[in-house]
Formats: sequence, structure tokens, C-alpha cells
Amino acid sequence: MNRNINLMVEARLLGNIIKQPEVWREIAPDFRAELFSDPEYQTIAEIIIDLTEGGQRPSSVKIYNEMHKRKVSVTVDDLLDVIMGHVTTKETKSLLFELEDLFKRRVVYQTLLNALNKLQQDDKATDQLIAEAQQAMIDAFDKTGKSDVKSMHDVAEKLFLRQERIQSGEQLPVYPLNLQGVQDLVGGLESGSITILAARPSMGKTSYMLSECVGWAQRGLPGLIFSLEQEDVQIGQRNIASLETMPVSYLRRMLDKENLDKFYSGLSKLRELPIRISDRRGLTADQICSIARLEKMRNPNMKWVAVDYLTAMNIDDRQYYLQVGQAVKKLRDLAKEIDVFVVLLAQLNRGVETRNDKRPLMSDLRDSGNIEEFADVILFLYREGYYDPGFLGSDMGDWITEIEVAKNRQGGNAGKYTLAMFKQPYMQWIDCPGDWATKYSDATKGRKE
Repeated sequence: MNRNINLMVEARLLGNIIKQPEVWREIAPDFRAELFSDPEYQTIAEIIIDLTEGGQRPSSVKIYNEMHKRKVSVTVDDLLDVIMGHVTTKETKSLLFELEDLFKRRVVYQTLLNALNKLQQDDKATDQLIAEAQQAMIDAFDKTGKSDVKSMHDVAEKLFLRQERIQSGEQLPVYPLNLQGVQDLVGGLESGSITILAARPSMGKTSYMLSECVGWAQRGLPGLIFSLEQEDVQIGQRNIASLETMPVSYLRRMLDKENLDKFYSGLSKLRELPIRISDRRGLTADQICSIARLEKMRNPNMKWVAVDYLTAMNIDDRQYYLQVGQAVKKLRDLAKEIDVFVVLLAQLNRGVETRNDKRPLMSDLRDSGNIEEFADVILFLYREGYYDPGFLGSDMGDWITEIEVAKNRQGGNAGKYTLAMFKQPYMQWIDCPGDWATKYSDATKGRKE
């Protein structure tokens, strides 16, 4: 048994860093590529250092792509084996300490071996050879100590290089939302962020999410939808109805020629969209993250992940409140890890129904778990026409939806809302026409508490 090498420890440490990037700050000063004996693991360590020094998170996708650039023979399965070998965050430091110890043992062994060879072959004085061997060991051990303190000049240089990449278009700062009113309030979604879209049932949150997903795909932004409640065919039907302005109910029966033509036209458009769907029910947050990582490896251009919906995930009933928050945190960390933005649907609690004014409040979301603190953007949907059908004398009035910005970490405008129209039979979302917006505002002035 080679007591100077432990490949399992090497893999576990790398897996911890990739799967749980928050541990990096704790170990960064002592982390060195030389600590790894396996050439592939050493390359992964070098890439992690390069990424973090460039201000990026060491995600599995970025590491996989960089290894291919460096012509290192590695498969997706090889990297997944490393990631799946991770252990708890608490063990990260002990893993690093163990690698440091193994590294020192290897240095001692190699230094003594070199000294022995020199004693046998070199004509130098014995004391000089001993001094050289001691210095070689000291130099090697110094490499495992704390990293050099960075000057503000170094930090400024990193910021300059990062901004240069953004200016050249290498990193797109934000991705636009498709409804202009929402875009004006939110200002777009950033990579690495998580947006919560929350409402009571039947407000149209799934359709709104799909509308945005189709819009992003039409802009050439690939993405992944996790549908934990509806099957892939149902998602496809909704998208065809929206794309072709045909009632989704028609797709459950035999079509006449006109609507059959629309159906085939919608199919052609649907095939071209860079969207992938997982309709497996009961996924945990960890499973969602694992599938998303694999998809990002397959398609490095993937920009977004949409999850419908939070409480349909498989969440442990023990400490449910905290578990829901942890699920949101894992998805937020995933967004940063694989460089996408995440949209997560959430269902508000029943407390809304007990009030005269049934517009959502942040407290309606808090009762579903401690998720507010982890969200970058929170949007609420509310339709007056759901609770008072025909209050404007038309179905179109019932379709008018308030989209409120409850939280926007970067862009402000919390508490402000815009009006959109959810054309429910067609699963379509459009900005609310001006005349209907005026009618709605006049009619609801006295209805708010």
C-alpha cells in the first residue's frame, strides 16, 4: 500500500469544492495543485484556481469545458464521479489537511531518494548534500502555506479584466424579460440569480413562466424546464396554443382543417426551440441540480432553468419550513455554479383567501418557507377577475393581471406593479392595452385595502 497517495481523498476534496463552492473561501489560502498526485486531479485543481482568480465560481461545466481546451482526456462520467464523491462541507478542511500531509510525505520520500542518489553518485561534500536536501524540503513545504496577500493593485487588475470581458460581449450581464412592463420594472435577469414567481392557484403562473421560456428560446437562449406537475405533452400543448393563438382546449379533440394547419405550424415552431423538458415528478432539489449540471455539460450555451413548482418538489416533512428554504438556496447556488438564471414557481398559502383584498403579501410567501432571503427577484401575480368575474363586463377584463415586484435585489421598484393580459384560452401573455389598463385602474381604485 502506498502511504503517500490517497486518490479517494483527492477526489472527495475536488467534489466538495465543485458541489459546494461556498467552502472555497475557507480553504483557498492553502489550496495548491501540487497537493494532488493524480495528473487529471491536478489539472482540475489548476482550473479551479484559475477560475476563482478570475472571479468565477468553479462549476463542473466550466471545469469540463476547460479540460477539453487543455486537451485532457476526460469524460462527463469521469467528472461526475468526482462530483458524486463529495462529502459534507464540514469535512473539507480535514480533507485538505490530509492531502497536505500526504504531499509532505511524498516530498520527504522524493527528497531523501534524491539525497541518496547524490550520496551515491555526486562528489560534493556530504554536509553540502544534506543542506541542499533540507532546503529542497523547506522550499516544498513553503508551497503548502498561506497564499500571498493580494494588493489592491492586484484586485483592481482582476476587476479590469473582468469588465473588459463583459464589455466585449463575452459575459452578458442581464437577460431581458418578454413583457415590456415587467422588463421596465425588473431590468432583466442576471446569470447566477434566482427569481421566484408566486401566486395562488389559477392565476396563470405556469403559463406566464412558459411564455417567458418560449420568448427566451426564440431569442436563441437555450434552457431547461422542470415540470413537476404537468407532463411534457401538456407543456407542448400550451406552447402550441400560445404560438398559434388557438384555444388549448381544441388540442384535446379532432381538429378541423384550419386548426389542424395551425397545429402543424405550431409543431414546426416548437421543434426549433432550444428547450429541453424534464417531467419526472417528485424530484428533490439535489436531483434537479444534478440533472441541470449534466444538461449544462451537454450544452454549455444553456442560459436558464425553470422549475414548476417549489412545493411539488420532494421535500422532507421534518422541519419543512427550513427544508423549503434550503431547496431554494440549492437552486440559487446552482444558478451561480453553472452560470444560468433560475426561475422558480411558488404557490402562496391560503391566508390570501381570508382577506378582503386578496393581493399577495410577502407574509403569504414566508409561511411557505424561509425563501425570501434567498431570492434575488420575487414577482407576485394577481387577477381581480378571478375573484370577481365579469367586473369589467368582459372576459378581457377578467384576463387583466397585476404583476407586482415584491423584491428586486439589484433593480429596486419593490411594491410597484405593471398590468399584463393573460389570454387564458390561448395561454398567451401580452402587455395590457392602454384602454383596458385605464378601465382596470378606474374600477379597482376603491378595492384595495
